[in-house]
Amino acid sequence: MTTLGQTKLILWDDSFSVGEKTLDKHHQHLAQLINQLGGIDSNEIKSEEMVDILSALVSYAEYHFQHEEELMAQVEYHELESHRQEHIHFCEVVSEICYGATLGVISAKELFSYLTRWWRNHILLEDMKYKPHLAAISPEIA
Repeated sequence: MTTLGQTKLILWDDSFSVGEKTLDKHHQHLAQLINQLGGIDSNEIKSEEMVDILSALVSYAEYHFQHEEELMAQVEYHELESHRQEHIHFCEVVSEICYGATLGVISAKELFSYLTRWWRNHILLEDMKYKPHLAAISPEIA
């Protein structure tokens, strides 16, 4: 991670790789979208700017989640449904945050902190669980 003012940006490294190139690229793009929130000065926050970033984040997350869930279904991943529920919950939370941003009641700093924490935890704790299953069908993933 690097610092932008007091905010720590997400920096990609191999510890975040699930071993599948497309999913890794998706995760990197999600990190870039989250990092855009880190560049917003909380004192000069414009709810429109935050809503635009959050809308892009939700849209891309939904695209990514669909692709990820399709791969998990292909490998008959036994925790697919609980993983899918986490994805649904994330999109619901971020959608609610979009509404809060339009009202100007959401702090960009707190939001950024939540999203970076969620991103790291989801990949390192949840997504890594399916990595061995993907590796079983594609040896280059191992």
